[in-house]
Amino acid sequence: MSSIRTLITSSLCASALAAASLPALSAGVSGQGTWETTLQARDINGDGVADAYYDTALNITWMANWNDMGFQQWDAAVAWAAGLNIHGVTGWRLPAVTDSGPVGCDFTVAGSTDCGYNLDTSTGEMAHMFYVTLGNKSLCTPGDDVCSVPQAGYGLSNTANFINMESYVYWSGTPYALDSGQAWVFTNSVGAQSPTPKNTDWYTVAVHDGDVTAVPEPQALAMLLAGLGGVGFLVRRRGR
Repeated sequence: MSSIRTLITSSLCASALAAASLPALSAGVSGQGTWETTLQARDINGDGVADAYYDTALNITWMANWNDMGFQQWDAAVAWAAGLNIHGVTGWRLPAVTDSGPVGCDFTVAGSTDCGYNLDTSTGEMAHMFYVTLGNKSLCTPGDDVCSVPQAGYGLSNTANFINMESYVYWSGTPYALDSGQAWVFTNSVGAQSPTPKNTDWYTVAVHDGDVTAVPEPQALAMLLAGLGGVGFLVRRRGR
């Protein structure tokens, strides 16, 4: 267990160093990952700027700005996402992690588990974003059980068209089953998923189940219902 904690701690420290040294990326890398076909821009308020991106692979919508609130502890991050209102669209949450296999962190650097590097991407929405949608690489080469040499080109090389996607640590909304004082995080700088104490300050991004274009703003819904009522009235009058 001590070696697991050492590797996890190293991942989080590496993310801090990466955040200080890597430039912010402003555009996606064409041909890397699936983002060009699986992410669809959503301009919720019709001002010509994408507020979110619908992920057709996961059937969730990601907010466009990955650094809307800066650093927060876990409880504050969960409350922020739950109270988020983006141009009338509510019902947001933090990305989820699925604890697969034995309960807890099934750590490996070789992949195919819920914890560590080169993950089973079905265990985390951010893991799927990092590895599949964006086509990024982890610190550890797949099959290198001790992560002896950093993988060439590892880290957050592709951010698609998201705004302020940081090469740092992001909270999930999933508590860690073996310790009520911890929750799962994903580290963009090294491609690692792991638990960490809830009283730590990390970044947050929110997601919404389904496609937000299917969620009308309250004002728009009221106008639509009023319009339908008016049409019904006219039809009734004409039928007399």
